[in-house]
Amino acid sequence: MRTKLGPSARLQGRWGGGAPRPPPPPSASPGGRALAALLVSWAALGPCTLAGTEPGAPSDAEGLPCPAACSCGHDDYTDELSVFCSSRNLTQLPDGIPDAARALWLDSNNFSSVPAGAFRNLSSLGFLNLQGSGLASLEPQALLGLQNLYHLHLERNQLRSLAAHTFLHTPGLASLGLHNNLLSRVEEGLFQGLTNLWDLNLGWNSLAVLPDTAFHGLANLRELVLAGNKLTYLQPALFCGLGELRELDLSRNALRSVKANVFVKLPKLQKLYLDHNLLAAVAPGAFLGMKALRWLDLSHNRVGGLLEDTFPGLLGLHVLRLAHNALASLRPRTFKDLHFLEELQLGHNRLRQLPEKAFEGLGQLEVLALNDNQIQEIKAGAFLGLFNVAVMNLSGNCLRNLPEQVFRGLGKLHSLHLEHSCLGRVGLHTFAGLSGLRRLFLKDNGLEAIDEQSLWGLAELLELDLTANRLTHLPGRLFQGLGKLEYLLLSRNRLSALPADALGPLQRTFWLDVSHNRLQALPEAVLAPLGQLRYLSLRNNSLRTFVPQPLGLERLWLEGNPWDCGCPLRALRALALQHPAVVPRFVRAVAEGDDDRQPPAYAYNNITCASPPAVSGLDLRDLSEAHFAHC
Repeated sequence: MRTKLGPSARLQGRWGGGAPRPPPPPSASPGGRALAALLVSWAALGPCTLAGTEPGAPSDAEGLPCPAACSCGHDDYTDELSVFCSSRNLTQLPDGIPDAARALWLDSNNFSSVPAGAFRNLSSLGFLNLQGSGLASLEPQALLGLQNLYHLHLERNQLRSLAAHTFLHTPGLASLGLHNNLLSRVEEGLFQGLTNLWDLNLGWNSLAVLPDTAFHGLANLRELVLAGNKLTYLQPALFCGLGELRELDLSRNALRSVKANVFVKLPKLQKLYLDHNLLAAVAPGAFLGMKALRWLDLSHNRVGGLLEDTFPGLLGLHVLRLAHNALASLRPRTFKDLHFLEELQLGHNRLRQLPEKAFEGLGQLEVLALNDNQIQEIKAGAFLGLFNVAVMNLSGNCLRNLPEQVFRGLGKLHSLHLEHSCLGRVGLHTFAGLSGLRRLFLKDNGLEAIDEQSLWGLAELLELDLTANRLTHLPGRLFQGLGKLEYLLLSRNRLSALPADALGPLQRTFWLDVSHNRLQALPEAVLAPLGQLRYLSLRNNSLRTFVPQPLGLERLWLEGNPWDCGCPLRALRALALQHPAVVPRFVRAVAEGDDDRQPPAYAYNNITCASPPAVSGLDLRDLSEAHFAHC
């Protein structure tokens, strides 16, 4: 699966350190088995990257000649020699590189160019890393003598052009990294003779046009990366001859349309990335004949409509991403041929309505994302045929009212997202038929009422999020039948009380959040049935007293209440002092969109007394035992 870290990270992960490496193509020279042994030896050299970190060698090659500025490692098992000259501030190639070297690391130095014949005596070299070395030019004969080279890294330099036949002397190349340079053109014949090339990365350059024959002769190419360039047009002849290609990345260019017949000569392509372009239209039959395609990413474009013949014949497609486009409607039968599709991303478009049978043919679909559109109406039968959908995201729309039984037939749905959807009320049969539902998210809808029986039948529900609504009360039997519920989130509503028996069925609930409400009291009987409760948040209510229970609490949030620090709070004080981990003075603040990369923020968990006047402003835990002597 493609990484989003950019091309440098992509190849570092593929060829750096002990990462798995693909075998040489079937047509490779007889040295293929030697390469396999060499790859094993490189993997054994220890953790490394291609970006300036010198790999650890198993042993310094005692008695073997080695350049003074470098270190050498010899693998006794494969009898191979590696030379490490990374990050040495070299301005020219070091003298004395052993002729028998199989791997040479010259990355992160300060070369401006590589002269002709620089490696002419290194005919055994199989791996050469020159990335990030300030190269502005590569002489046409620079690679002379490297007929056994399999992996060449020239990425992260300042190369603006490469002469035709630059790689004529490296016919055995299996991978070539040229990404993150300044290349503005590809000369015809540049890759001529590289019949064994497996992986070619030209991403993140300044390529605006490619010659028709740019990739001719690369019959064994498996992965081609052209992401991050300035391509505006793809001519039909461009990919001819790439019959073995499995992955093509054209993301982050300036493509405005996808014409028919551009990809017709790629029968084995499995992944096609066209995201982050300027695509406004996809020609009918643009993907015709791509029976092996598994992943198609068209997200972050300007596509305004899909036709019935946009995706014909894509019988093997598993993932289709169309998020962040300008789709205003879905035509019937648009997805009729995608019988094995498992994920469909349609979020962040302009859809206003879901018609009947909108997803006809998608019987194997598991993930359907429709979030952040402008959907106001869902027709009855819109989800007909989605027998296997497990996750559905409808958040960020303005549904207001959902038709009764709109989700009927979705027996395998386990996560339903309806956050920020303008729902004012949940009706009696809104969730009818969702017998397998595990997670229901209704956050931030402005809900003022929930029908008492609306959640009945959701016997498998584990998590219910009703945060940030306008609920003023809960029906007494709302949670009937929810015996498996583990998380109940009621924060940021307008609840002034919880019915005495409302939480009775929730015997497995271990997380309850009723913070930021208007609770004035919480009788012991309300929480008594929650024998598994471990986390309880009562922050920012109007509570004056509280008797802590059940006994197994692991964390209790209490700040923001006007506590009456009289005798009824003596038990709470004892709990806070005897179990400071349960009622800590400082707790980690959890906010929307928490970024794990940022240092954690902490907030006070005060139990601040509002009365009696003598202790007003003090924390309950700081009161002396004498204060409770009369109790």
